Amino acid sequence: MFQEVKIGKIIMGEGHPIVVQSMTNTDTADVKATVAQCKRMIAAGAEMVRITVPSMKEVESLRQIKEQLRAEGIDTPLIADVHFNPKVAEAAAAIVEKVRVNPGNYVDKRNFKTMDLSEAEYQASLDAMEAKAKSLFETCKAHGTALRIGINHGSLADRIVSRYGNTPHAMAMSAIEWLDICEKNDFRNMVFSMKASNVNTMMAATLDLHKMLSDRSTLYPIHLGVTEAGNGLEGRVKSAAGIGALLMMGIGNTIRVSLTEKPENETPFAHTLINVVKDLKDTDYTLTNQTLIYHKPEPDFDRWIAGAAAVSGYLNYQQKIKDIRIENPHFSPAENDNLAATILQACRLKMSKTEFISCPSCGRTQYDIESVLAQVKERFAHYPGLKLAVMGCIVNGPGEMADADYGIVGATNGLAAVYKGKERVSEIIPVAEALKQLEKLIEK
Repeated sequence: MFQEVKIGKIIMGEGHPIVVQSMTNTDTADVKATVAQCKRMIAAGAEMVRITVPSMKEVESLRQIKEQLRAEGIDTPLIADVHFNPKVAEAAAAIVEKVRVNPGNYVDKRNFKTMDLSEAEYQASLDAMEAKAKSLFETCKAHGTALRIGINHGSLADRIVSRYGNTPHAMAMSAIEWLDICEKNDFRNMVFSMKASNVNTMMAATLDLHKMLSDRSTLYPIHLGVTEAGNGLEGRVKSAAGIGALLMMGIGNTIRVSLTEKPENETPFAHTLINVVKDLKDTDYTLTNQTLIYHKPEPDFDRWIAGAAAVSGYLNYQQKIKDIRIENPHFSPAENDNLAATILQACRLKMSKTEFISCPSCGRTQYDIESVLAQVKERFAHYPGLKLAVMGCIVNGPGEMADADYGIVGATNGLAAVYKGKERVSEIIPVAEALKQLEKLIEK
């Protein structure tokens, strides 16, 4: 049975169009700037807009943002992105059409510590989570507000990781725990997402969740996205390899392409990806001796990379490819080879370049992450296999840093900290100083 979910004017679920969304990166307290950015994003194709709400102070800003947009006749559904504070989620649920909560930090926390819990202790933690969430469900039911249960690999709770490992299955189980709590409280207006910076992890977790939902005979809508994908070619390839592959399998009801760029850059590529997947034909590619040959003569740059990456992600998951060859006469041999190498790296098949993990930023980011990412890429692009992260804040930063060798995580007012793996190795310092420390660490 397919579960339909109503989000403002949008009905999401099987048989309904795939919905494209994006997220603002302005300071939510700056109502004028956030309204202006929302309008640009909607003009660029965003069908839902997510806005970070880090504290109660921004709840009132959220109300004003919605009122100004509605006064101008803009009825695009708004989503509040809430971490750490259940009271903020409840207040936002009375204002916007959807609230995103992250089970990994709604009640639990991730301190990278092993927890040896008895069955009774584990159940007690679930009971505590339910107690915290009950009033949120009641508010959502009263206002017709939907929830996205957004699981991030980088912020899985210690409780979950201790029981299931730091695995895709742990991500799916985190979602199922919340599903049980929601259904127990007669709340079913939900969307689920499994996000990771690793394409293969994101796909495995989503497929695991999809199977478990199918086994329960209730398929809730699924949101697709590769988080911390980066920017430019790499960011688009990672997104297409994960999102596009799952769309080819018939999975996914709403998508977000996360880029460390202006938010209005995300939605055009997202729409392109959806259309490319619809248009793909078996004759566009062949698989010989585990080598994928993508030979569709596509002149449009975005359609070219979206198609090649989606097919690669799909075939790699289905049959395990070893190499990719791209033959497109509209691009040079060097461009074809570079796209193939970028896709191989995104699928973790051949690491021939530096791997950059960077978040798209949001209102919690308080430094110029685009500029810093550009500096990091310019300085360290010649270290094949090295994984570097540039993260906006602590919400998912330290967790996704665990998959990187080094990186920086933003703090406040142009300050950041340097990390080696999941360990912080510096004080909170100005970004320029953090970049110098990062350079010294890598040169060692």
